[in-house]
Amino acid sequence: MKTKHIIIYGLLSFLIASGLGLYVYMQSRFQEQPDTTVQKYINTLQTKNYDEMYNLMTPESLQQSGMTKEQFVQKYQAIFDGMNVSSIEVDAGLPAPVADNKQQYTLNYSAQMNTFLGNIDKKYQMKLVQQDSDHGKTWRIEWQPALILPEMAQGDKVKVQILHPERGEIVDKDGYPLATKGTIYEWGIVPGKLGADDASKAASLTAISEYYNVPEEQIQKALKQSWVKDDYFVPIATTTDPTIPTELNGVSMQTKEVRNYPLGTAAAHLIGYVRQATAEDLEKDTEGYYSAQDWIGKAGLEQSMEKQLRGTKGGRIEIVDKTGKSKSIIAEHKAVDGEKITLTISSSVQRELYTTMSGNQDAGSAVMMNPTNGKLLALVSTPAYDPNKMVTGLSQAEWDAYSNDPNLPFTNRFTNRYAPGSVFKAITAAAGLTEKVTTPDKVHTIQGLQWRKDNSWGGYYVARVKDVLHVNMNDALIYSDNIYFAQEALEMGKAKFIEGIQKFGFGSNFGLDALYLKPSQYANKDHSTLDSEVLLADTAYGQGEMLMSPIHLAASFTPFITEGKLISPILFEDQAQNKKTPANTNIITADVANTVKSALLQVVENSGGTAHALADLPYQVAAKTGTAELKLAKGESGQENGFVITFDSNASFVLAAVVEKVNGRGGSHYVVNKLHPFLQQYK
Repeated sequence: MKTKHIIIYGLLSFLIASGLGLYVYMQSRFQEQPDTTVQKYINTLQTKNYDEMYNLMTPESLQQSGMTKEQFVQKYQAIFDGMNVSSIEVDAGLPAPVADNKQQYTLNYSAQMNTFLGNIDKKYQMKLVQQDSDHGKTWRIEWQPALILPEMAQGDKVKVQILHPERGEIVDKDGYPLATKGTIYEWGIVPGKLGADDASKAASLTAISEYYNVPEEQIQKALKQSWVKDDYFVPIATTTDPTIPTELNGVSMQTKEVRNYPLGTAAAHLIGYVRQATAEDLEKDTEGYYSAQDWIGKAGLEQSMEKQLRGTKGGRIEIVDKTGKSKSIIAEHKAVDGEKITLTISSSVQRELYTTMSGNQDAGSAVMMNPTNGKLLALVSTPAYDPNKMVTGLSQAEWDAYSNDPNLPFTNRFTNRYAPGSVFKAITAAAGLTEKVTTPDKVHTIQGLQWRKDNSWGGYYVARVKDVLHVNMNDALIYSDNIYFAQEALEMGKAKFIEGIQKFGFGSNFGLDALYLKPSQYANKDHSTLDSEVLLADTAYGQGEMLMSPIHLAASFTPFITEGKLISPILFEDQAQNKKTPANTNIITADVANTVKSALLQVVENSGGTAHALADLPYQVAAKTGTAELKLAKGESGQENGFVITFDSNASFVLAAVVEKVNGRGGSHYVVNKLHPFLQQYK
């Protein structure tokens, strides 16, 4: 029995000891470890959760810093937001005990901060202390300023200075500025000078409102801003006249530096404009470059070439002591000014051509190009908006006028794609000559103004304007005969026709990404099919599903000027100087090119030619005209767009122009007459 009791007591002692050991083990197993606190700290740093970070610090170190929780959060936000820290990557190992002290650990770690000056790499040291908490033992961090930046000590501040680059200029081929730095007058009100009492102040505001044609409510709203004081200048609007009438109490004038567009409306769609960054711009800014005070391109080249024009911000991040004396420079970079962009555009040609095209408030476009080197000399779209007012601010009346204009002044028409109509017949003629289907003296006998191949076309037919019984290629180009070219295309067949026309630049935007230029098309599907004979016939005279931009139209006529070589349009002078021009290749033979050119000369010289009005110019030109009708079904009337493409015999220019809505105004003849004064004085 005694032996049995001894065994039982021994077993109980073993179980008690084991239980105590297991308890101690489990307590240590589930007790918070130093690396847990470290990971929480890293998470709060990377997510900018400074409230939670505050809770990870020892109360003693926070008390010593003299900061409340609100001040702690504000300090971190001010420093990291000021540095524009977009992300932080932390590389940390495991904390190690201080000597044999199991209640104190240190951790060496590195952090890479992505700031507005690029990446900043810093090495840190953190001290962790084990303390009692409501849930047992926990690990907290001894806070010190060096946890923000290693060089910081008590009382130090981080000073951030941003250096803004100069926005690059856009200039024409002769260096004339198209987008540059300018100065405007900005009028405003100093509230304390409006009058001595409420009645005189009210009278002053009424007089100011009437003189500057600004609603009194708008002025009152500006004066009620929270920052306004009696002796502050409160900007209201811009003006071209810096003179202040003596009877206007409280008005003051200042100059303001802004982006300026010397050609104004004449180059609005080409150059575009800048505006201050909006909340939407900042949301889309994945690189974190912009702030609310920055200017950003919103249209035209200002938008498409924003990165080249804006330059790169510079700045300095430094630590200063409580007296403001610099202690350490964390990062420093000079601002890099934006690039100066030189275009092939001629300001004088751009201005004159815009004046010509904008007459009668017409909607349209004109593109002038050097056909031998591809340099674009003018890119005009009408109607247009005033880019300078887009910078300084539109009044409500001005904005309403733009918004309600049925001709859509914000639409860029030189990149817009149109059905080209009969101007395309020159390309169909070149395709037929190349495929040996068309010859200059090949005659079609055509009766009447309408034609269809056979009964399989149902009620569909091709129409022409002039009833000529016997028609050859030259006649068809001179009189612009739809039926002749429809018949030629059917004789070529779909495959040969497509092979003949697609080499004229279809499917390409000529590298003009900066203009957001879409490639032209001859069919809606995959550019390889014309599904029916009717569509093939319509495409031959520039209708059907064909869409071409005025830029492409100008380029497509260059083979008739260069003995067969398609010249790609270029917009930037450095493309020509650095030989970065797109490939210019021979797409038709010199014989084919000269045959078509001879016919286009007759379009002007022949008394019955559709562009005969240009025959009296002081130099020789060739031309092709066309009218494209937009309608849903045969027999209906639709909007008519008139086209003219002309070039001089000396190969100094090719000009493509379109005017919308020429219904009842003479069709393409209206466009010819519109261009005549410009061409008369061009040379």
